[in-house]
Amino acid sequence: MDRRLLGNILIITLVILAGSGIYMYFTPFGKNVASLHTFFALLFILAMVFHIINNKLPLSNYIKGKKKTTLKKYQSVYVFSIATGLATGLYFNHPYLNKLYAFGNQWRNQQLGKQDASFDYQVIDLPNAVGNKAISIELKKGEAFQYPLFAVWLADSVGNYIETLYISRVIASSTFDYGNKVGDKWEAAVKRRPEALPYWSHQRGIKAVDGLYVPLANAGDLDGVSGATPTGNFLINSKTKIDKSNTYKVFIELNQSYDWNEFYSEDKFPEDKIYSGSGQVGQPSLIYSAKINPNDLVSTTYKLMELVGHGHHSGQDGELYTDLANITTAKNIADRIILKVE
Repeated sequence: MDRRLLGNILIITLVILAGSGIYMYFTPFGKNVASLHTFFALLFILAMVFHIINNKLPLSNYIKGKKKTTLKKYQSVYVFSIATGLATGLYFNHPYLNKLYAFGNQWRNQQLGKQDASFDYQVIDLPNAVGNKAISIELKKGEAFQYPLFAVWLADSVGNYIETLYISRVIASSTFDYGNKVGDKWEAAVKRRPEALPYWSHQRGIKAVDGLYVPLANAGDLDGVSGATPTGNFLINSKTKIDKSNTYKVFIELNQSYDWNEFYSEDKFPEDKIYSGSGQVGQPSLIYSAKINPNDLVSTTYKLMELVGHGHHSGQDGELYTDLANITTAKNIADRIILKVE
């Protein structure tokens, strides 16, 4: 191919690519600009192929290196290694290397009146969980999220408890890291919290030595599924044994202390020693649920878990109360909860 013609094509396409690239970096763009950029990128690649063919000998010498010094002899290897390292870092979203992209993305979003939200998730793996199906719970925190406690469990089609898939460690052992204050310091101590997750604890149906359904230390059925209490957005990865011909339900119960409202005020139930005595209860626990049908077990399935009720405000029973009229801010602890089965 004529070298002069090829040179003109390369220069012109490079100018167009540079111009459209800069435009796309700083300005919200549409399909027309993206199409233009893509077309001339392909044209530039094609022209580069002919350029390499026309200049294969000098290019080969550049790569092999004719100089005697080690630096210049292996220059192409150094350049290739650096380029590969940068490409790998960019592909795997290295925080420092992606600052340039993040800046442009933020700049474009500002022009559109958008905010580039950050979704950082705490991943809680339960490697000791056993089963033929992987169960994951993703919770994106809401505006009222303030370190609530959680329980996740599997039930049959009518809601009968089968097994726990995850439970906050402090509830599984009844040992709280900030259980007792000695002077200016907090010490771990056993605290009985029957009001924390009453629906789960009664569904589990195992009484501790003190007559409460809240577990104490060394609960064998919870050893493999207890984990850290999430402090923000989280993803819990567990397992369970499921018969593909049956229908199941997955429940999650969450509860947050000190979230009183007009109805569930600090002095609402003065005769209730648990509610008024602890001084840390607030609105009752909330229960979310999603159904797993046999068809959902054929491939990876995602379900949006729905709010179905709340537990007793002081944990006196294991009923599911469906009247949510007096629940306010607690509904905003979770922005969304997604169940994944694979």
